[in-house]
Amino acid sequence: MIEKIINSISDFLLRLETRFGLVATSLILSLIFIGIAVAYVEPVFTIKFHGILFSDLSSHPFDFTKENHLQYRILGPLLGYLSYLRGDLFYFLPFIFIVIFPGTVYFSYRKKQFEPADSFFAACFITFSCVVLLPLIAPGYTDIITWFFIFLAFSNAKKTIVSAAFYSLALLNHESSIALLPGLILYSCWSQNSGFTKIIFMYLLACIPHLLYRQYVNAHAAPLYDVSFYLSEGNIGFVMRKLVLYLPAAIFYAFKLWWIFPVCFMAWSLHEKKFLQSSIIACIIGGGCMLSFVGYDYTRMVVIAFPAVLLSYEWFTEILEKKKLRMLTVIIIALNFLILQYHFNFDGAVPMFPWILNKISAIFGIPLA
Repeated sequence: MIEKIINSISDFLLRLETRFGLVATSLILSLIFIGIAVAYVEPVFTIKFHGILFSDLSSHPFDFTKENHLQYRILGPLLGYLSYLRGDLFYFLPFIFIVIFPGTVYFSYRKKQFEPADSFFAACFITFSCVVLLPLIAPGYTDIITWFFIFLAFSNAKKTIVSAAFYSLALLNHESSIALLPGLILYSCWSQNSGFTKIIFMYLLACIPHLLYRQYVNAHAAPLYDVSFYLSEGNIGFVMRKLVLYLPAAIFYAFKLWWIFPVCFMAWSLHEKKFLQSSIIACIIGGGCMLSFVGYDYTRMVVIAFPAVLLSYEWFTEILEKKKLRMLTVIIIALNFLILQYHFNFDGAVPMFPWILNKISAIFGIPLA
């Protein structure tokens, strides 16, 4: 039965591509996926916390007379300013990236000659994990923009200049992208089967725009969220007080059962002495987990490690029987829908439930969390 479902999905996607083209098919798939995601996790439309700061910054990205602690993270607000999605309209900009992200993933994998079913599953992972679900409940936050360009950087790792350009954009959007630089460099070296020197040089060049902009900001303002703040004893102590309690759950709920792929691939690659590939996955996951030591939105910090899931799934398509891999993937997707979604921060578990469950809870007074 599962095999029939997979074949039907593949046939349907191929027919769409034949009739409307790959771009239109990717957009259609994206809209369908986001519709399902919105039904699975009730979106939030009230801008709070950093969403307010990003919205304010989009109205005056280079006005340093107005204090804004997120001034280093300029790309999202600048895009909002240039597209006239400023101030109260800024939350539309991250939502646009939410809508196009699944389709971009499907399109990228199809262009890399992956079969429709495998491209479909990659887009499923992006949509039905915290990569998309978390931004749906955090309007105005620009993490989805960072993750979008991180994906493009990894997706184009065979073209160092293109990949480095996308990585530079991710870094201009959020300095947390630096956590994935070692993994990206290793993956680029593996993809091109070439030496480190040129590749490292290109990615280091990609960091320069962000570093120069930080110097420019520092010459005109003193944003709170700088390196000294995050690495301060006070901040790390504050974060660590609850991290020891919540980190395992925070990590799990970032991707839920999708973690099976990177964990199993790490075990396989170590057994087969594929040490470069295992190092890539370890660097990506390690980078994401390390961010949780300096930021109290624990799950949100870990989500940046999503390329580890995509890469491990890619590599499994080359070494496992596709029929079995796809059946396992369908089972993971189904079980993940049955596991109610949470994310974890300093205050503990925050439910991300469907609208219908929230309504039932409110009407009958049944606590869900």
